[in-house]
Amino acid sequence: MKLTLFFILFSFFPFIAHSYNQNIKELDSLIQALELRQKEDTVKLFLYNSIVSRAIKNDNETAYKYAQKGYDLGQKIHPTRLVAISSYQYAKVLQINGEHLKAVQIIEDQISTFQNFKETPPPFLYHQLGKIYDETGNKVEALNSYLRAFELWRSYKNPLLTKEDFYQSIATLYLESEQYKEAQYYYEELLKWTIKESSNKNEDINENKKIQAIASQGLVRVFIAKKEYDDALFYLQKSEEFCIGKSKRKCLLATYDLYSELYFTRFDYNLAKKYAFDALQIAEQLGEQQQAILLSIRLGDIYRAEGSYDKAELFLRRAEKTALSLDNNLLYKQLYFSFASLYEKSQKDKMALNYYRKYLVYKDSVNNEVSIRKINSLQMQFEQERHRQEIDVLQLNQREKQLQQEAEVEIAQMFNIIALIVVIALGIFIFLIYNRYRFGERTQKMLKNQSHSIQKQNQELQSMNEQLVESKKELNAINKTKDRFFSIVAHDLKGPLNSLKGYSHLISTFGDKLPKEEIISMAADQERTLDNLYKFLEDLLSWSRIQMKAVASEPQNIELKNVVDKMCEILMPLIEEKEIDAKCIDVEGKQVFADENAVFTVMRNLVSNAVKFTPRKGIIRVKAEIEKNKEGNNTGFTKISIIDTGVGMPKSVSQKLFKLDNKYSTKGTEGEKGTGLGLIICKEFVEQNGGEIGVESIEGEGTTFWFTLPSFDSSQEKIIIKKEIPIETID
Repeated sequence: MKLTLFFILFSFFPFIAHSYNQNIKELDSLIQALELRQKEDTVKLFLYNSIVSRAIKNDNETAYKYAQKGYDLGQKIHPTRLVAISSYQYAKVLQINGEHLKAVQIIEDQISTFQNFKETPPPFLYHQLGKIYDETGNKVEALNSYLRAFELWRSYKNPLLTKEDFYQSIATLYLESEQYKEAQYYYEELLKWTIKESSNKNEDINENKKIQAIASQGLVRVFIAKKEYDDALFYLQKSEEFCIGKSKRKCLLATYDLYSELYFTRFDYNLAKKYAFDALQIAEQLGEQQQAILLSIRLGDIYRAEGSYDKAELFLRRAEKTALSLDNNLLYKQLYFSFASLYEKSQKDKMALNYYRKYLVYKDSVNNEVSIRKINSLQMQFEQERHRQEIDVLQLNQREKQLQQEAEVEIAQMFNIIALIVVIALGIFIFLIYNRYRFGERTQKMLKNQSHSIQKQNQELQSMNEQLVESKKELNAINKTKDRFFSIVAHDLKGPLNSLKGYSHLISTFGDKLPKEEIISMAADQERTLDNLYKFLEDLLSWSRIQMKAVASEPQNIELKNVVDKMCEILMPLIEEKEIDAKCIDVEGKQVFADENAVFTVMRNLVSNAVKFTPRKGIIRVKAEIEKNKEGNNTGFTKISIIDTGVGMPKSVSQKLFKLDNKYSTKGTEGEKGTGLGLIICKEFVEQNGGEIGVESIEGEGTTFWFTLPSFDSSQEKIIIKKEIPIETID
């Protein structure tokens, strides 16, 4: 009775709590009630959920602790709305802490549990899933989740969310994705709904007007983006009418900010300034620092457009002073761009260039943050796919166990049959002495067939198990290659492209003001960057074509000297430029059985590397010899060695050269750059032609790269091996 009375009193706390101190007292009361409740039931789960809902705004540590406990308890109970709320709150806390992948798995597991019990998952689970996807940049999955939640909300008895939550989430997502037609539809639907609900006497008028203002402001942003300014002005006036009650000043802040943006866009600078000043005053009263900074930047841009450069600089300096207390790269980017534009227009070129460089730094930081979010989103998708693949493997294991159990049942049935046959045989032996021998012969034959059947089933089970192991290995290899591929693209393309973009913009913007020597230096840097980027893309294309098996090869008998001569024609200018002494040893008369394009590509890569790492007036030798084993017998392979007197390398580096997951590249003796993929492609070519490749090096003395190919065999002269060889490449 006392406990029931406690819960009745507890249910009125949300209506009594009007201050932070009251909320703390209420939280303490809930925790004390939880400690008194020993039984693991829905009452205890209700207490966990209530604690989290109150702690999540002010005490993240407490919210995380009790959300995890509530979730663990919920997994032991039949799925109900209360259990779904525990998963919803735990995912919300995980999202706040940046654990997005785990939050997605929590929601998806809870949805799957409801579906397994043939019950409809609550819509707020899909809505929270949409929020997580939206925050990680996966807009498509976010929209799908929001729409699925809205679909379930229409028929769900206890939705927890309102129509406002769905309309606003979906409309905002469409607006951010620049799908203005769809955004306009949902904002208009939200406005219609709130106007309709305003006739309901039970509705809170102030809250209803607040939602109408939010919908109107959303429509203003849509119409400004569509350049339909009259419609934007109409909804701005509506928004101003809807600003009443406790949230009036915050509502007016957003409305005046949009007024200022609209009039600035329409070149009505007087009205733009008026509303910007009104909004700035409210922002400072409410302590909205970031909004105040943005409004100061807006005023600086307006005064710059009017030609009042001193006033523009005054407001931008004011914004800069306030921004120092905030760590917001997007804010700095916008501020420094306004400074650069101001000084460029006021013909202060040196200061304009200085601030434009600052702008580029923060622009790169913002772009990096966006790229990191996209990479994290991709990684989250990869992890989800890997999780699904692991589930498939588990299902295969369960199927294997099921087959083993069926086999055991069949064996037991077989033994029962044998026992029955033995009993029948004994009976027949007693009554039919004459047929004893013939019956025994038939029995032996039946047993032999049964044994053969059992052996066949065991072999099939063993074969399935081996296939499963191979599938796991292939899956791991595919995931590893895929992860490395994305890492190469993200790392090796982003840097050169950002550099090219920054230099190009500097030259196009300040080209007439920069010294000729600096422009020539920038152009040379761009040319080197483009050369390296082209080499990287060429190697990346070659490696991709190897993986996809894009071009067929035809191994045949080839003269090694012809390949060497062809390679020398291409590389001789580089060799002569560095005054290198290059010779061939025992190459004439050597024949190998391999694809000529593949051999040429390997030779060209390895000799090019030797030139790259050999100093001026060094020595390079290309040597061919018939490979012998320890007993001195011919192994059937020809060994080709490229020997140089270059810089060499330590053993720790040489061990990394032929592995994709340890892609390694360094500069040559005169700053030559490579992509790190050339040697990996060489290894693919050599192994596809049946040979091996390796390296021996002493740091400071030189390096020897060697590879083997099958020697010519007259019995193989007409054999054609279909393999996939990509186009040639040079590291």
